[in-house]
Amino acid sequence: MQPMTAGYPLQRVGMDILGPLEKTPSGNRYVLVLTDYFTKWTAAFPLTNMEADTVAKVLMEKYIAYFGAPDCLHSDQGRSFEARVVRELCRLFDIKKTRSSPYHPQGNGQAERFNRTLLDMLSIMCEENRQQWDEMLSFVMLAYNSSVNESTGVTPAMAMFGRELQLPLDIQMGSPQRNDTETLPNYIRQTRERINIVHEQMRRQLNLQQRRQKSLYDRKATQGTFRVKDLVWLAIPRGGKLHPCWEGPYEIVQTLGPHTYRVRHQERRRRTMVVHSDRLKKYVTQEDADETRRRPFPLWYGSGNYPKEQQPKENVTGPSVEVRRSMRTRRPPGYLRDYVP
Repeated sequence: MQPMTAGYPLQRVGMDILGPLEKTPSGNRYVLVLTDYFTKWTAAFPLTNMEADTVAKVLMEKYIAYFGAPDCLHSDQGRSFEARVVRELCRLFDIKKTRSSPYHPQGNGQAERFNRTLLDMLSIMCEENRQQWDEMLSFVMLAYNSSVNESTGVTPAMAMFGRELQLPLDIQMGSPQRNDTETLPNYIRQTRERINIVHEQMRRQLNLQQRRQKSLYDRKATQGTFRVKDLVWLAIPRGGKLHPCWEGPYEIVQTLGPHTYRVRHQERRRRTMVVHSDRLKKYVTQEDADETRRRPFPLWYGSGNYPKEQQPKENVTGPSVEVRRSMRTRRPPGYLRDYVP
């Protein structure tokens, strides 16, 4: 496992689309999710459709216009993210566009994990009317960004802005008094110092969490690496349960990373695919499987021609023992002694 790391805000932002959900009176059915890999600050915007023009418009007007352009924008290979309009937007703001391999949602794990959290929170808040989820989305995001993140140990708001968001409960309980005579330069200096301390603590916490996750992942991961010209099976998601999920043989034509390979089908050699090692396993034919099953048995097994050291010995079972009837006297249990039939 090679975790994607980030060392400062907006260095890497994960992008994903959640849906389709129940259509709201406003016509919304999807949610555009943008998660900062470092601070975990997440923004979510309702969408009427998942067309590339709609995604690019929301990305520009509601995210980049308020937070600035990220250094790197990571997503899956959905058509909404790989369209020309999105590529042009990234080129305009000098954003590096990266993508995960097909059918490997772990490659965009930040946004995928938040999608599950968002669905759980929306289902609770919209229990009475599920068609109003777009009206509750902003309240869900306020609650999420104000909650301590397990990976960083601080709230996404503190990590992103160097201060906590003021909530209705803070107003009711009385927020801390601020120094009205504080000058802007002093405020900037104190905020910068506070952010530096928070970010340093976050880096240590994130490194610890990533090492822990990598250790757990590597325990379950398939051992062994593939080499160029190796033949492999490729996992292909199917619509029905009776469809085969492994297709092949494919040939490894290039190693792109520790767990990423470019493969080509043996019969359809014009097209190549970039896949993650989680979707690959060694190609074994039926003849290889039969030979593997035969290997544990010696060549002389069942032929009667045993090697000299393996010749069966006579009388290995020993003398026969005569079976006799037990002479033990049977007695009823003590609690039945006073029983009268």
